[in-house]
Amino acid sequence: MAPIMTPTSAPNAESKDPISEFKGLCRQNGFNTFTRAENSDDTTILRFLRAQRFNVAASFDQYHHFQTWRQAHDIRGFYKDIDVTAYEETRKMYPQWIGRRDKVGRPIYVFQVRRLSKKSLDVYLKYLEKAPLPDSHAHTQVPTYILHLHALYENLLQFVFPLVSELPRPNSKQPVSASTHIVDISGVSVFQFWNIRKYLQEASRIATAHYPETLGRVFVVGAPAFFKSVWEAISQWFDPETRSKIFVLSPAESKSFLLSHIAADDLPKEYGGELEWKWQDQPNLDSYIRELVDEVYHKTDRGEVYSKGPLIFQNGCIELYGSDNRLPRRNAFCRLEKSSI
Repeated sequence: MAPIMTPTSAPNAESKDPISEFKGLCRQNGFNTFTRAENSDDTTILRFLRAQRFNVAASFDQYHHFQTWRQAHDIRGFYKDIDVTAYEETRKMYPQWIGRRDKVGRPIYVFQVRRLSKKSLDVYLKYLEKAPLPDSHAHTQVPTYILHLHALYENLLQFVFPLVSELPRPNSKQPVSASTHIVDISGVSVFQFWNIRKYLQEASRIATAHYPETLGRVFVVGAPAFFKSVWEAISQWFDPETRSKIFVLSPAESKSFLLSHIAADDLPKEYGGELEWKWQDQPNLDSYIRELVDEVYHKTDRGEVYSKGPLIFQNGCIELYGSDNRLPRRNAFCRLEKSSI
């Protein structure tokens, strides 16, 4: 591998135009396109700059690792060709988008840790061993569960963020690039935490290294009495900036605190709101989102059903990807005013 070209200025020198300097490094190192599809647009660059406190050299070093790994393992191609059923099984193992946004416009994800036991994790990993892989990844050396986790992040970056960025919100000039999470740890034992700690730690490591600054705020609810001691260990997985975004809420304050950040209509009933959404449900889209991507629903004898699998939203168009019984799914729908783009 060729050496990485770095700035000639001092590593900690603050650039007057860090994005331009960052892009200059990109060009020097063979990254010549700056688009959301390639995760190289200004919003992505800003995330990496913020993660390293606008140290351009350190930011680019992290970005270079992200892009070279991503290209070497064709994450975009994997996302487009992933088996739809395998994608859905993976979705159930991680935080899930509920189809709603908080008061500043960030998408809301819910993760119920009690659903993730050693038994359910073992069942999931064994399932992935037999699940079909795209032909392009049939001989991959990367563990399949890692590829599937990256596919979920691809959905966040290529579907959820661009979709909610088009919706009304307080700061509509700035694209949405972070999400809000409700992490429910009610009913979790010390033994369960211990059994799944490596799985959670690996997910945290990937998020920090490959997808920095995609986390807006985390509200931890349902904390058992022992959690304080467990949190002292778990918190070390995160950098200080990320730890500052995590709020561990007592049962007495959870509802009021959540409602101060999330409207009642957008908060699941289980957490004190009015939204009909339960764990493993598909997203329950609000009226604004539904207007943009009504095509994700299809009619069945049981009513309208949200489309499963990988999705992309770009230029007002929604694209349905993935493979079903190894047959590629390639559906695209555009709003009328965007159809000529």
